[in-house]
Formats: sequence, C-alpha cells, structure tokens
Amino acid sequence: MEKLKQLATVTKGNVLFAFDFPFGYPTGSKIGGGRKAAELLSQHLISSENDKNNRFEVGSILNRELSAAPGPFWGHPKSMEFPNLSWSKPPFIHDEFKEWRLVEHHLKTFGHRIMNVWQLLGQGSVGSQTLTGLAALHRFSQIKQVNEKVSFWPFDTHWDKSLAGIILAEVWPSLSDYNSIDHPIKDARQVLACLEGLSQKNKENKISSFFAAPTCLSKEDKMQCEREEGWILGVT
Repeated sequence: MEKLKQLATVTKGNVLFAFDFPFGYPTGSKIGGGRKAAELLSQHLISSENDKNNRFEVGSILNRELSAAPGPFWGHPKSMEFPNLSWSKPPFIHDEFKEWRLVEHHLKTFGHRIMNVWQLLGQGSVGSQTLTGLAALHRFSQIKQVNEKVSFWPFDTHWDKSLAGIILAEVWPSLSDYNSIDHPIKDARQVLACLEGLSQKNKENKISSFFAAPTCLSKEDKMQCEREEGWILGVT
C-alpha cells in the first residue's frame, strides 16, 4: 500500500497501475466489479501487518449470501473447516450467474488456460488474490492524497473515454511473449514482458488503444463488462 502511495504521489502526469488478478465477478453474482466490488470485499476482509487474512471465511460468507446451492467459491486448506465453503469444487449449478466472465470465456475459446474467480486455493488459482487485491485497492483509493484521482478501468473510465489521473487496470501477464526475457522464474519473465509491452505502447503513443472496448463485443457485452465484469487490458 505504501509503495503504491509513494509511486502515485511522486509520478507526474497520468499513472497506470496494472494488477494480475480479476477486477470483477460474473454478471448477476451481486458482487459486481471495480470500485463496487472493492468496497464490498473490504467490508468483509481483514488483513494483518504480517499478511494474515480471513479470505476463506469471506468466501464462506459470500457463498451463504450468493446462492442456496453449494459454492460458487471453493477451496481451503484441509486443516481448516468452514460452514459454507467446501475443500473440493462443487457442481456449478447457479442460475443467477455463470462460472466464467466474458473475457475468460473469450480467452478459453482461443485455447488459453485461465482460472476463474471462484477457486480460492490450488495451483494457478486467482480467487484469493481477487478477494485480497480488490479489498486492498479499495483502501488505496481512499487515501486522501490520491482518492480524487483514482479510476478503476473500464468501470469508471467508460473504457477509453476518461483516462486521466491514476488508472487501476487488470492484466494477465501470461498473454505476453516472454521467451526472450532472461530470468530463471517464469512468472517474473511474464511480468517483465507485460511491462515491456505496455511501456513500448506508451512510448509509441498507442497505449490508449489498449483501453478501448474490443470490437468483438456487442453493445450489450460492452455494457456488461463496464458495469460488472471488467476486462483484461490488451485482450482484443
């Protein structure tokens, strides 16, 4: 949090902070996305200074509130037990909302292996990062020095219509071509490649095109992503 605050206050001009976790939940789940989801999750999530938190308890609470059927959140350490959160994945039988966001469905269609927001534990899972990350971004957005400048993309910016100030956006570094990056850790290669790609677009004055609504989406889909689900920067 302090690092974000420092970067936001010392950087001149517009700022992009990109994060490798979903910024929204599937339409109809009542959690929403962007600022709305961040504020909601921050009301439940408690984090200590040594990075301990109650994310599994939050998953159990949300399951109770979202649906009478098991899930949709699942996954926790076997040594723990929660009244409304199972260790293994339950059948997804929720009529009010889908298992995948539009952007995830789009990537899966093209053969990408991507995880969704419901899995809280396990290799490659992003559910816990989403709970803790969005709650942290809410706290960041409330800092006095930056709160009037912060926008969650694409929710507050209406895609590429209002990109001034501090833009918080979702990325997926696995999309980047990281084969030429020299680093022993794969995740680090992906992040560095993602950073290089964004920096190059910025140098070429073409980065605003990354924030535009993809032409493959219908008008209704664009509104769905803008209001609730969000999108991944660079997915066209």
